[in-house]
Parts: sequence; structure tokens; C-alpha cells
Amino acid sequence: MKQEKIAAGEYEFVIAEKLKAEMVGVVTLNRPPHNRITMQMMNEAMDAVGKFDADPDIRLIMIKGAGDDFGRGGDVEEILSKEGWEANQFFMTVVKVAKSLRHAAKPTMAVVHGWTTAASMVTAMNCDLVIAADNTVMGATAIDFGLFCPWGPVSIMPRIAGTKRSFEVGATGRLVPAQDLYDHGVVNRLVPLADLDAEAMKFAAIITSKSPTAMMLHKKTFYAAQDMEYEKALDFGAAAMVQYHHTPEAREGMRAFLANEQPEFEIDGWTSDWSVRRKGDA
Repeated sequence: MKQEKIAAGEYEFVIAEKLKAEMVGVVTLNRPPHNRITMQMMNEAMDAVGKFDADPDIRLIMIKGAGDDFGRGGDVEEILSKEGWEANQFFMTVVKVAKSLRHAAKPTMAVVHGWTTAASMVTAMNCDLVIAADNTVMGATAIDFGLFCPWGPVSIMPRIAGTKRSFEVGATGRLVPAQDLYDHGVVNRLVPLADLDAEAMKFAAIITSKSPTAMMLHKKTFYAAQDMEYEKALDFGAAAMVQYHHTPEAREGMRAFLANEQPEFEIDGWTSDWSVRRKGDA
């Protein structure tokens, strides 16, 4: 099948492509070779993610980086030029990007290579899934140019890799190699650089083949439960499962399973209660 690419928006520092046949929206950060992050890039990326999240043809949002690196963090020259409220706006926009990926209804996948450091590491780690090339290194390098990183090694990495390693990453600026990232669960898949794009699409195809309603509720339930005490998390999961059970997607999935058929998850939009309207539904 010929791959269909449709531009999802006109941006200066982001390339947005809709791969309709694959049901994937690709947002590529595009300030090569190192993809230093600016306010404009962050706002463009959030806009593209929002458009794909609202598009019923898309079931997974992929974040990539053009050039030699996924990204080497914020543009130091731009950060230095910010004072007072403008500095607050820059750093809070980093937070908004992270939240936009975490709050997107659909699963997000970072496809990283080369340096993936500072704010760029925050972007990758706030995606639901990360596939990394074998030349990837991550680090909180802001400590090396007069700042520090209050997100990756402070609020995200300790939940994955533990407190001691995470503190060291933030305090030293040490670059963590790809194999260590994989061994400590910071990335889901580790592949040769030459195979990164192909393997990312294979990984995405596993996700997009599932019920989109179940996938969205899995994401919603997964993150909500992290902040709950154990028994409340169990109850919340049961409520989400009941919610899903009433959707057309659940009925179609179970029907197809019993009939030993591939389910038909064709959709034409989303409803306010997270369920999916299948074509032909009232």
C-alpha cells in the first residue's frame, strides 16, 4: 500500500505529517543539526500534537528529531536573553509541552537518537513510549552551563530508575549511554540507528492495531492510578473497565474474538466520555 503523507500544518521549526494508512501522526522537531529548543518550536509542537490528538484518523502520535540529535535541550542564547516574566514563560512552556504529551488522549511515542538532553530529554520521557537508537545518550546537561534541570532527573527519572542514579544525572550532567537507558527501563526498545525509523513504525503498528478506546482508557487509567493509594487505584481501574464495557468498541472486540476474526475498529470521532463512535452508530 502506498504510504499517504498529508501535511498537518505549516510550521517553521516543526514538520507535521499525517500517515493516514498507518494511523500515525508524526511531529518532527526541525532545527538541525542539534534541535535546540525555542519558544516558537515548543508552541508549534504543542499545536501539532493537539491537531493529531483531535484527528479521528490518528491513533498514535510520534515525536522525532531531525538532524544529528533528537535534541540538545533549550537554546542557551534565547534562555540568556529572557528576564523576569519572559524567563518564567520559557520554562513554563517546557512544562506545558510535557503536560501536552502526558494529557493527550492518544498514546505518544518518542523516537530518539543522538543527544537527547535537558529539555529534550524531558520531552522524550513524557511520551508514553520511547524507542531509542543505539547512539542515543541522555543527560541533564543544564548543570554544565549555569542552570539545573528540575524535571527529568527530579520528577520523572526517579520513578523509573531510582533516586540515587537520578540525583547523579542531575548533579553531574553525565551522559547516560543507550544500553544503560534500556537496562534501567528509561526506554522501551533499543535498536540500531540504521533501523530506527522502520522499527519505530513496527512498534507503532502494534499500538494502532488495538481498540483506540481501550488504548485511551489504558493511558488515562495508568497515569491516574500512579498518584492513588493502592485500593483506590484498583477501584478506579474497575470503574474505567465498566465505562469501556459499555462502548461499541468493546462489543466489537469481543465479538471478533469469539468469531476468530479481526476486529473492525473504524471510527468517525470521539465522544465526551472517551468512547468512540463507530460508523453507523447513532
